[in-house]
Amino acid sequence: MSSNWNTRKFPRILCKSFFQILNEISSNEQILVVQPEVLPIINTLFTFTQLTESTLARKIVLISDQLKGEVSEILSTFPGMDLIFIIDVRLDFALPEPLKHVAQSLNLPVMNIVFCTWETQAGNSLIKDDLPVGDARIPHFIESQLETSSRIKLIEWNMLPFPQLDNDILIAHVLYNSDQENMYAPGESFMQTATRGILLDNMVNCVETLLNHTQTDITHAVSFGKESKRFLQSLRQRVEMSENGEKLFVKETLYGDKYSGLETDLIVMERDMDPLTPLLTQLTYAGLIDDLYEFTPGSKTKTKKDLSLKYTDDDVWEDLKFLNFGDLGAKLNTMARNSDDQYSSRPKTDNLGELKQFVDAIPELQENRKLISKHIDLSADILKQVENEQESQFNRILELEQNMLSLVLDNRGSVDSILELIYENHLPTNTVLRLACVLSLCRNGLRDKDYEFIKQELVDAYGLNVVFQLERLTNRGLFTSKSFLPNTKCTTWRREYRNISIWLDTLPRTEDASKEEPSFAYCGVVPLTTRLIQLLYDRSVVSKNYNSQQPFIISRSPNVFKTEELMGQIYGDPNLIHAESWMLPLRKNKRRVSVGQPEAGTSDIVILVFIGGITMGEMATLRFLQDKLRQKEIHKRFIIVSDGITNGDRFTRFRC
Repeated sequence: MSSNWNTRKFPRILCKSFFQILNEISSNEQILVVQPEVLPIINTLFTFTQLTESTLARKIVLISDQLKGEVSEILSTFPGMDLIFIIDVRLDFALPEPLKHVAQSLNLPVMNIVFCTWETQAGNSLIKDDLPVGDARIPHFIESQLETSSRIKLIEWNMLPFPQLDNDILIAHVLYNSDQENMYAPGESFMQTATRGILLDNMVNCVETLLNHTQTDITHAVSFGKESKRFLQSLRQRVEMSENGEKLFVKETLYGDKYSGLETDLIVMERDMDPLTPLLTQLTYAGLIDDLYEFTPGSKTKTKKDLSLKYTDDDVWEDLKFLNFGDLGAKLNTMARNSDDQYSSRPKTDNLGELKQFVDAIPELQENRKLISKHIDLSADILKQVENEQESQFNRILELEQNMLSLVLDNRGSVDSILELIYENHLPTNTVLRLACVLSLCRNGLRDKDYEFIKQELVDAYGLNVVFQLERLTNRGLFTSKSFLPNTKCTTWRREYRNISIWLDTLPRTEDASKEEPSFAYCGVVPLTTRLIQLLYDRSVVSKNYNSQQPFIISRSPNVFKTEELMGQIYGDPNLIHAESWMLPLRKNKRRVSVGQPEAGTSDIVILVFIGGITMGEMATLRFLQDKLRQKEIHKRFIIVSDGITNGDRFTRFRC
């Protein structure tokens, strides 16, 4: 049992295994033919120089429509080089068409295909190097798509989610496929069962791989939502099937009749439990960057391609990313002053030791100054965009969100405000759509006449294409009328948001709430996901306004006792919350007695699995919650494992 997760070693493991794969394939120089979706991961793990120094790879070619011509030209120029194809089809299952054309047209003696997979993936057992494709065995699904006389050699590259934003945030990048289709909520509702099945299988493999690499045993598990419960059941079944005599002996020793006191919690949350939060404007530094520029794998951004935000190389980013943007100026000012003070602290004596120490520190001081300057420039760019009211209308949107959530605007006022934005036609379609969805969720469905009127005005303003988006948003329960709501299949709540906000105190009214409550990441609202996780350990949040008679106020272990009624009130289904113990069952007439306690200040690992995406704002509020629990002597280390990152634009984006 490991209570110390060193997540920074995961990139090194992936890098080492990739180099080892290339070195074992052949002794010739190599050309890597890489699927574009894999390139950001490769770029994050190592540089091209490191690649050429550690392996025989000499060129990288991207899979594109021109692949056949490019490969033919390279092979005619460098006939002694081997082609190595690097692909990731964990979500699509379909090989890129250019790769199939190359396999069919080029007479290669062997096709070396390195494919991303999980070490626990059941399909890996179908890989056999030495048998031809026509053999009687069941071919791997990659082989079955290739029409070639070449010998096909499939090599597994076992993946691990690795930290790119923070040591305790692991993104698996399996939420969106190569067409940017959301696997949790695809554009076509009839595909949802299939895509969610693929997504869950990937996430189960992801978490099982993490448990194996860290030698972690789960003691308590909680799921929120139907898909989360399926995830929990599947993972537990796989874990129990893989346990041998040695593992069972260790579990019996640590978690048997004489309990060691070690604890690792697993909490699984899915997006349908809180569809509102991704639709809101983010106010943290990282959240605004994601909303404006969109983070991509590898700590890069989509629209600001030269921007790189690696927390391991940028201490300033590490300190600022989860702050409310309004606090950024003062923080950067303090950093700049401290940097100036360090520069001016030149030794006033002739002591050579002190002088050498100062000179040695100069490169680090200069690098720190560059980083501070970089973030001052970046924050100035962000400020310029959000203050440009003609284009972004940032403050107006923020005020409208807050007024809809807190009921400052009644139903008529909210509808009129959205119609006004439609008529002005200054905002992108997606921005107006997400505001309409916010209103629909807050009101637990729009009145039928308001729904039809807003829908008609959206079509008139933005054209017929918006009809398909509206239909998909309706199917997901995000934009719907009260008469349609009972027919939605997703788990949206069955109460108006004002009730939920009172019961779970998601709109805290305390003085200076930003310091006492995690309401700083959005417009004064605490994400519902954060509150649901909080009530497992801290019931003070529901004892205020829902039910003062709680079975406990503070608990070290996640406890769902007497939360079923609340789930029933909010979602119409008390069984959406589920808890189970993964410790060995006690023998008859035995009681579990704790014979040990963790050292003072030692934090229990809590693995927070998010299915359907997590926002930057939720990451920030969960970090805040972790710190608040520690102040109450509940020492937890939240490790977030998510299939992907989401925000308002991604959440309402569909392929037409």
